[in-house]
Amino acid sequence: MKRSTKIKAFIFCIAVAFCTILSSCHGDGIDPDVEVETVVSDFAGNDAVSVDRRGNVFVSEYGQFENTGGNGTRILKINKQGDVSEFITGLIGPLGNAIDNQGNFYVNNANNTARGDVLKVTPNGDRIVLATIDGWPSGLTLDYKNNIYVSNFATPTVHKITPDGEVSVYASDPRLAGCVGIDFDRKGNLVVSNFSTADILSISTDGSVSLVATIPDIVVNGFGIGYSTVVGNSVFATGIAVNKIFRVSLQDGKVEEFAGTGDAATIDGPIEEASFNGPNGITSDKYERALYISEFGGSGSVRKIKLKY
Repeated sequence: MKRSTKIKAFIFCIAVAFCTILSSCHGDGIDPDVEVETVVSDFAGNDAVSVDRRGNVFVSEYGQFENTGGNGTRILKINKQGDVSEFITGLIGPLGNAIDNQGNFYVNNANNTARGDVLKVTPNGDRIVLATIDGWPSGLTLDYKNNIYVSNFATPTVHKITPDGEVSVYASDPRLAGCVGIDFDRKGNLVVSNFSTADILSISTDGSVSLVATIPDIVVNGFGIGYSTVVGNSVFATGIAVNKIFRVSLQDGKVEEFAGTGDAATIDGPIEEASFNGPNGITSDKYERALYISEFGGSGSVRKIKLKY
């Protein structure tokens, strides 16, 4: 081997080793030196968040709990310039949401603790009830075939709904009762988070359920994890009652505080100095590599954390 080739090979090995060390230090290679910023404030959207391919952010307005459900009625849209508009109106306590590549929007609607509708809204405004599910359908996510997966706060199930409207129980396990947050990992497993117990659970493709981790000491009066989202090998979850964002490793179950001081306030800045007020909904923009978080407390805000790699 020529001397120049040996030198190039040596430099390449050093570079690979450095990248490996960096990745092991920061999990998915996410730079911890990131900041929290407020996208919009005085904002009524306080539940689930989703992002389309153009970077528009959609937030469910669950509102406040009254009798058997939320009193919110809208899905609000925030464009990349920060302008807010009403995207869908006339809903009843909308929970969860998701949008597919064709612009079809999905939301759990008219939940009353006994049952709820999974609603599809097409780009031209047509509304189709795809399914009515017993319990309290909560979070939504889609696979690459646009099958819908629905978590359920009141029953220990996750349902699957095909684009044709065929409904089946995808998984059933006592630990699934209370789950809201739902997303896919890179292996095709569903990752769900339990609002009441602060458990992060993994559902394999055969429907079996296993515990990834429990975020300790965050459940206050039954409020634990609002929603959760998966980025690489990490789950980011909102601690709605403790005003923090947590990061959980899907590889070893390690739990760490990712952002927030714990003070109930909407203050921007570095992740260890910024504050949240009842962080609830959370999603990841895979294109922009950012987290978007809705707040349930105060006058409502949507916060953003741009992840650096």
